[in-house]
Order: sequence, then C-alpha cells, then structure tokens
Amino acid sequence: MSEGDLTSFQASLEDMFRKLGLSDPMALARLTGAWDDLAGTPWAGRSKPLFIREKTLVVEAAAPSMVAFLKYGSATLVATLSDVLGPGVIERIEVRSPGSP
Repeated sequence: MSEGDLTSFQASLEDMFRKLGLSDPMALARLTGAWDDLAGTPWAGRSKPLFIREKTLVVEAAAPSMVAFLKYGSATLVATLSDVLGPGVIERIEVRSPGSP
C-alpha cells in the first residue's frame, strides 16, 4: 500500500465521521489518554470525556453534584482544548451526570 492510498483512506474516514457528526477519533483518543493532564483543575479526577459530536465534547461528571460546578468552568476548558487540539475541534462542553444516556 502506498502513502497516497493511506492518505485517501484517511480522507475517506474523516469525511465519513464528519457526515455522521462525529469528530476525528484521534482527537478523542488523545483526550482520553491524557485527560487529567490536559483538562486540569477542576476537571481532573472529577470527570471523563465520553465522545465528541458536532464540535461538542460530552463529559461525564464523577458525581451528580459536580455537574453545575463543572459547567461553570466549561469556557476555560474549551480554550485549553483549542490550544491542544487546534481551533474549531471543540467549541462546546456538555456535562452529564454519571450514567446518563
């Protein structure tokens, strides 16, 4: 397989994810692997990233009581993640209670 074939395959995958409203799976993998370091305070140890849909990162809070607290800091987290992942990858944070669908 040539480098051109891999580039075409990657472009096809990215197009498919975009059409489904999903982000690049590598962005979520990067967030999941280093969440506590990337997200920092107050997110570290109190939340975990679930998925990215249409530029919205959905995060699960560690406890229902943490949802409002974490929502308060979402603008700062968006700015931090823009520095890490690039502008426009994450534009909004949605915080869910543990076990929410």
